[in-house]
Amino acid sequence: MREFVNGTDLQYTMLKEMLSDHQCHVYPNCTFPDCCSKSNGRIGFEKEENTYALFIDKGITCSGRNAPALFLEWLSTGTLRFLDFTDMKEFLKSLRCLY
Repeated sequence: MREFVNGTDLQYTMLKEMLSDHQCHVYPNCTFPDCCSKSNGRIGFEKEENTYALFIDKGITCSGRNAPALFLEWLSTGTLRFLDFTDMKEFLKSLRCLY
């Protein structure tokens, strides 16, 4: 996940282009913040009909006191949906506080 939290605008542009195929793109070796119960795991991205979905392995918990509520929800449910790509990108970038 650190890879996406620190991603460049060019990398996000490439991700957005990849998602135009409406397939789920899974990244299997993402580095999770130290506050997480697992140090690494999978996250996935998918462009659905009217939203973008962000997936994470289920069963991960977070002990960080400063963890954003939306991050905790993502860990709990395993999925977040965003109305547009920019919102998803901003969510991921907002997780810098965890690193």
